[in-house]
Amino acid sequence: MRGITGGRGVLGGAVLLAVGTAVLLPPFGAWSGHPIQDAGAYLFLFLGVAFAIAWAAGTQQFVYLVPAATMIGFGLGLIIPAAIPRFQDEASAIFLGSLAVAFVVIYLLSPSRKIPLAVAAVIGVVALADLFAKVELIPAGMQPFFVPFILIVTGAYVILEPRTH
Repeated sequence: MRGITGGRGVLGGAVLLAVGTAVLLPPFGAWSGHPIQDAGAYLFLFLGVAFAIAWAAGTQQFVYLVPAATMIGFGLGLIIPAAIPRFQDEASAIFLGSLAVAFVVIYLLSPSRKIPLAVAAVIGVVALADLFAKVELIPAGMQPFFVPFILIVTGAYVILEPRTH
């Protein structure tokens, strides 16, 4: 089954568009008088959109869906608290919540795979505990490792998951 573009160069082209756009943000922001605070956060968002384009334009492969949703969630989790000052105190919970939503989206678009739903539940519990109970379920010394660990495990899962679905 071929996608709308014939399956050629979608991911490569979309990634180049994403990186180019993210790199263009700081000089454009300076030129327009509205500096971009954290263009790196937009890079995650744009890379996620690049994978989403590859997923939608191609054969809707799971290996594109997972990085698409994860990077969009990652990017939005960084952008929302920075863009809306009233949410800065809840930045950690918003970030984790956006990642949890991303994994729910993965499950909804590929319901035969249950692991993304389990990951969403774990991240969601941590986010809700942080937001409502002000309880840190992840010890302070381990917090810098939590999200990278989730991303590394997710990447390994995408690489190693069976191709039978």
